[in-house]
Amino acid sequence: MSVVVNGKAVDAAPRPGQCLRTFLRDTGHFGVKKGCDAGDCGACTVLLDGEPVHSCLIPAFRADGREVTTVEGLATADGLHPMQQAFLDAQAFQCGFCTAGMIVTCASLNQAQKKDLGAALKGNLCRCTGYRAIEDALLGRSHVEDVAAGEAFGRSLPAPAGPDVVRGKARYTFDTAIEGLLHVKLARSPHAHARITGIDKATALAVPGVHAVLTHEDAPATLFSTARHEQAWMDPADTRVLDDTVRFIGQKVAAVVADSEAAAEEGCRRLRVDYEVLPAVVDPAQAIAPGAPRIHAGRSREHRIADVSRNIVAETHGEFGDVATALAAAAATYEGTFTTQRVQHAALETHGGLAWLDDDGTLNVRSSTQVPFLTRRALSEIFALAPDKVRVFCERVGGGFGGKQEMFVEDILALAALKTKRPVKLEFTREEQFIATSTRHPMRVTVKAGADKDGKLTALQLDVLSNTGAYGNHAGPVLFHACGESIAVYNCPNKKVDAAAVYTNTVPAGAYRGYGLPQTTLAVEAAIDELALQLGIDPFEMRRRNIVRPGDPMLSPPGAEHSDVLYGSYGLDQCLDLVERAMAEATPTPELSDEWLTGDGIALTMIDTVPPDGHIADAAISLGADGGFTLTVGTAEFGNGTSTVHRQIAATILGTTVDRITLKQSDTSHGGHDTGAYGSTGTFVAGRAT
Repeated sequence: MSVVVNGKAVDAAPRPGQCLRTFLRDTGHFGVKKGCDAGDCGACTVLLDGEPVHSCLIPAFRADGREVTTVEGLATADGLHPMQQAFLDAQAFQCGFCTAGMIVTCASLNQAQKKDLGAALKGNLCRCTGYRAIEDALLGRSHVEDVAAGEAFGRSLPAPAGPDVVRGKARYTFDTAIEGLLHVKLARSPHAHARITGIDKATALAVPGVHAVLTHEDAPATLFSTARHEQAWMDPADTRVLDDTVRFIGQKVAAVVADSEAAAEEGCRRLRVDYEVLPAVVDPAQAIAPGAPRIHAGRSREHRIADVSRNIVAETHGEFGDVATALAAAAATYEGTFTTQRVQHAALETHGGLAWLDDDGTLNVRSSTQVPFLTRRALSEIFALAPDKVRVFCERVGGGFGGKQEMFVEDILALAALKTKRPVKLEFTREEQFIATSTRHPMRVTVKAGADKDGKLTALQLDVLSNTGAYGNHAGPVLFHACGESIAVYNCPNKKVDAAAVYTNTVPAGAYRGYGLPQTTLAVEAAIDELALQLGIDPFEMRRRNIVRPGDPMLSPPGAEHSDVLYGSYGLDQCLDLVERAMAEATPTPELSDEWLTGDGIALTMIDTVPPDGHIADAAISLGADGGFTLTVGTAEFGNGTSTVHRQIAATILGTTVDRITLKQSDTSHGGHDTGAYGSTGTFVAGRAT
């Protein structure tokens, strides 16, 4: 067929069943992204004869004889399209993965459509910005400052990748073409708990184009955790690259490597797997009951699992003072149980990566990750490779939110590349993202709280049951965070915690924004409000009377008589004042007042940025040949702003402007070490290194 793409004729024959999205990417138009392949997210939006369409829903052959405009084609010889410029001025993106499709849609809107953005943008999803900056772009608001030399820190500066993001030129994980690329697809378990008794590869290998079928027999026996932390003790060693026992529906059973995704998928369908189905348990309360199936039978405390017989991965118990006595004497008490559900990160760029071997045998892995250095360490250990023979790096990452502080694809990619000696690609579908990566930990939280007649807290108690799913990635650290800072922020003489993270035969939970605190903060803050209501005290005032102050000991996590950690840097009182003032000055939105019930509320919490056993970041800077500077850091950029912040810091210290700072980042081949970008450490830790 012949189609005009961005003003140039493209003559090519689409594959049978090929959609317009993949056709355009095959011809090098990488601004067209994949977020869903179901018409849900709009990341693949293009103009077809001037009309915005989701190119993943359009068969490629329907573009024959028509004109297609991608985000790359909006700019002209005179400069950016006005909408591209508006997005740049308003910095209307974070990770930027949705931005190409968003700009294409926005560029097609007329003035009437801009008045109802909910309807106008219903086909385009953004996971990062909250849409405020996107609205600002459409309304012509700018958020970029001009800053003099040495004054960059603390200013609103544009993201360095901004011009490429709005043009569709910013490169994400799969925005590259590699000769001889093979595709990996994963066969997954239909059972919640089963032992694999046999796998017949023959029918899968008979599919034309299939090169290899990899199973637990081909994988190292090394046990590890998909969670990536600086210290291994933080997570249990309970996972294999491919296991002979499956513990949740959707767990990977085998990897089929083929010339095309279609051939690999067909190989997965034809693969014959025999299972011995085992008893399963999906409720955490039942999982710790006597007689429950042991999900990780045969493993022990040596694998950093607290109690295999009761399916408890991690637990914490402790008390300061005497909570029971304090509750009995309190003027007001409250008790309530709260349950929180699973939530998936839904980063628009799904988990995935590319892997290949250099001529010298170095394993290269290009993946969508927040933790390239820790992933290199894991691959080196699992496959018994020297660290200098493993390179892990990421380009711009299409969203993270903690979900990419995991290693869900890199181990399979490494195995496939090492076995086939060919470059390989594995890209999760949106369905796989939901059923086979990780979620927020569902929790059952019971809170008990008491206060005297003046509103001073006398007792705080938490009983927490966390469902970590089939594997314990992040189970312990999330639990400890959840039970620590949520009550440590209040100065109360009597505190008690009993908490456990429990295995079930469900999709694993893992790192997620807030790292356990949203689940418990919900319960604690509700209790504070209920006590305030009983005592007739304003919710703001109730908190002022009980928050920790500078010099107070940090009684968290529970288990010790005293803590030698004291609160120092402080702004919580100012924060409360600012929030109270803003809420008092706020007026109801007129268009909502008649149709919506509206209310307001106050809640607070804190989070310990650095994990309990360290976070390391290296930085290096050198003079460039042009008189500028080259700054090398390990932290990744996925909309968290680290690329902007590091340049701001360096430019301020050196007394120069950010345009003279060239950044090299998120590549283990650059040297140094970086634990990863999560929990604000890309700024707080790596920023201090810079």
